[in-house]
Amino acid sequence: MGNPSEATRRAVLLGIGATLATPALAQARIPNTRALSLHNTRTDERFDGVYYADGIYEPEAMAALDGILRDHTADEVTIMDVRLYNLFSRLQSTLDTTEPLRITSGYRTRATNDALRKRTRWAAKNSLHIEGMAADFKLPGTSSRTLSRAATSLKMGGVGTYRGASFIHVDVGDVRSWVR
Repeated sequence: MGNPSEATRRAVLLGIGATLATPALAQARIPNTRALSLHNTRTDERFDGVYYADGIYEPEAMAALDGILRDHTADEVTIMDVRLYNLFSRLQSTLDTTEPLRITSGYRTRATNDALRKRTRWAAKNSLHIEGMAADFKLPGTSSRTLSRAATSLKMGGVGTYRGASFIHVDVGDVRSWVR
């Protein structure tokens, strides 16, 4: 087996190496997670949890989120753009809140969007809601102005506010903002 003092020396050196490497290994094992909390005010459905961990979007969480943001009028689900969920997560972190964002509108079919356009001047003809890239929401206790400023500061897409409305619009299209 060789010299016992050589085996002891090797064990000590390996132990020192492992001790020095431990902080790096511990840091490598800390999961990179993203979580969010949503509540669809029209369907009363909720999500509160992790949707991304260690470089992977969790399939069950993504399906649940897509379902919550579905077009409830047509009862149709689409695969939402994950950047929207990332925006929500960053926004909750920026606002330092675990309160659920109250979704008032997520995905819309073209038919739902066209019907909405007939009832309100706020819906765009080629809305990013149709592409699964936008949502309207509010956060009780937080003004739409505060929400808008926080979302705008992220520079992750479009942010719209509407006079007299308690909700704001966010999307993951071009970075821009507007007030109507």
